[in-house]
Amino acid sequence: MDASQIPEEQLIRSGRMVAIGWLTPALIHELNNSLLVLLGTADLELTSLPPGSKERERMETVRDAGIEIRDAVSQLATFTRSPLKGEHRLSLVELGRSIAALVRRLRLQREVGFEDSYCEDELDVDGNEAQLAQALLHILTNAFQASGAGDTVTLELKREGGNAVALVIDSGDGVANDRAEQIFELFETTRLDKKGGGLGLAAARAIARRHGGELELRPALSGSVFALRLPLAD
Repeated sequence: MDASQIPEEQLIRSGRMVAIGWLTPALIHELNNSLLVLLGTADLELTSLPPGSKERERMETVRDAGIEIRDAVSQLATFTRSPLKGEHRLSLVELGRSIAALVRRLRLQREVGFEDSYCEDELDVDGNEAQLAQALLHILTNAFQASGAGDTVTLELKREGGNAVALVIDSGDGVANDRAEQIFELFETTRLDKKGGGLGLAAARAIARRHGGELELRPALSGSVFALRLPLAD
């Protein structure tokens, strides 16, 4: 690209982002209304369909697709929310334990192992519990999606200086050096099959930065190591 074209290209891109910012809340509202009808209808139909029938399998497919869309919309909504509300002091260790229990209940990938470990410190931080839980789930979901049969995902909570750190480690194929920052952009994905919305890591980083922290990809000999870093409460 010629140097004289850069300002014009940047202006065009900025204009697009402004337009997206205006349109996104209305789009999310309309999508959520439609999803409410879709999922409600699917659940109602499932109550009258016999287990094991082809009709039930098809309706379950419709319902599951609706849930995936709903989750993607929820992730996108992260970028249109107002600044933090409902902040309070909370234990990142306790939050991590709760998320780990949820991951085990959901069994995000049955063929992928899951381990978790915690330091003795409670790792108190000031923040919005719901948003931090969402960030951890985004990172863990990404790790499971990037892993294959026989791989393991690990959640490790530790203290590093004045920061509480949640490490999410997977033993998958890892991320190429030239994509280390690109994967945090909207609609990028670490999945080799390119499935998924590519919103999770971008949303998680946005949440981390709203809390004065950061989400980063750390060097690893194999697999990937994502670090959610948050300042410890005074």
